[in-house]
Amino acid sequence: MSRQDHTVPARRGKAIHVAAGQDFRVINTHGTQVLDTWAFATGDSSTFLSMAHTRSYISRIHIRTCDTLVDNHYQPMLTVLEDTSPGVHDILMCCCSLPIYKRMGCTEYHDNCEDNLHAALAEVGLSSPHTPAP
Repeated sequence: MSRQDHTVPARRGKAIHVAAGQDFRVINTHGTQVLDTWAFATGDSSTFLSMAHTRSYISRIHIRTCDTLVDNHYQPMLTVLEDTSPGVHDILMCCCSLPIYKRMGCTEYHDNCEDNLHAALAEVGLSSPHTPAP
């Protein structure tokens, strides 16, 4: 399978299709900003990558190389093959959203991961009635 690069502009999101068994790489080329990542089953947005189920599955709150991340039915969805980030990846926090920014005192619209997820899904003709934890 040939390699495809997708550049995601700052403060935006991008949805891509990843086939079963296909590898993909996420590279943060600028800064140290968090890269929230979601996954949904093809054709079924009610089946999604679940951090709550993954925490139970791996018995930890941090992911690391070789961990299998599972969906909300405890089925394997992604496996971490390599991690060159200097940071620790916790799987506790929700994504940023308008309510979070409002709680912090922001009175104007602020780009946020929750809106980015739904906009990215809409660009490829998909939707989800909820926002799972990234």
